Amino acid sequence: MLKKKWLALIPAVMLVAVQLPYQTADAASENEAIQLSKSEIPPGYEAILNWPPEEQPIVKQGSQSFEAEFIQVMLNHFGLETGVDGVFGPHTNEKVRQLQAVNGLVPDGIVGVDTWTILLDEYEAGLFTVESAVAYAEAALDNDDLVFSSNGVLHEDSDGSVFYSLKAQSQDFIDDGGTGTVRFYDVYQNGDVVESEPR
Repeated sequence: MLKKKWLALIPAVMLVAVQLPYQTADAASENEAIQLSKSEIPPGYEAILNWPPEEQPIVKQGSQSFEAEFIQVMLNHFGLETGVDGVFGPHTNEKVRQLQAVNGLVPDGIVGVDTWTILLDEYEAGLFTVESAVAYAEAALDNDDLVFSSNGVLHEDSDGSVFYSLKAQSQDFIDDGGTGTVRFYDVYQNGDVVESEPR
């Protein structure tokens, strides 16, 4: 019953990635920067995040489920177009194999732990927005004078953790006619806020 209820909540939404102030000319070409696809992942699948990859069901051709629909949505997000109907047919199977091959997995068309890891990591990253990074920074730094901005580029560190680079400006300094820039912070998906250099 729960799965059927979730299915009714899922729209197919298209949205371009956020671009906010202070973007530099070479920011988009930075090696560590990863832009989210123009096809933003629609909300409504958060329930799947309640289980880690190793506890997700194995999904393959012939499956018909909420999980199969989530897989189809994610395939479209990755640019591997397929219908979204919750039925894991031959076309979905072909697209899963392509996703697996691109990511160095055995292209068997079976969505097991490794394929689930790719899908869930990407979905979680899609839920991590600039707005949530700003909220983390505001809570961690607890300074009403600071205002934050970002160029909207999602970065990835050497450990695979994703973060946004935020510029912190003093509203008082801005009101006095200055740029107001006081510091830069890297804000991670898990809520960590780390002082950093401009990016």
